[in-house]
Amino acid sequence: MFTVSLAPKAKKQISKLKETERKAIETYLREKVAQAKDKKGLYDIGGTELVGNLKGLWRFKNNEFRKYRIIGYLENKELIITVLAVESCSDVYKNKENLAKKYER
Repeated sequence: MFTVSLAPKAKKQISKLKETERKAIETYLREKVAQAKDKKGLYDIGGTELVGNLKGLWRFKNNEFRKYRIIGYLENKELIITVLAVESCSDVYKNKENLAKKYER
């Protein structure tokens, strides 16, 4: 099982969503992402490892919040996922350089 933490930006973005979308995302993180047993489990629930300059980041999508993408990363190959952003499909990758910089270690 994973521990899910939210970056301050992600908390702010989630708080600005409509109640139904906010609840769907919170439920997804709590019941799906946090309950996954390993990386394969993350793929099974709609997670995808990103490539290119976003390598190391993960994207999560689900029919319950179709317009939005959750972007996060695994911390040091441990079972901890930090959510960096929750944005609409059209906006999430516009700021990909900023996401890549936040992830750089």
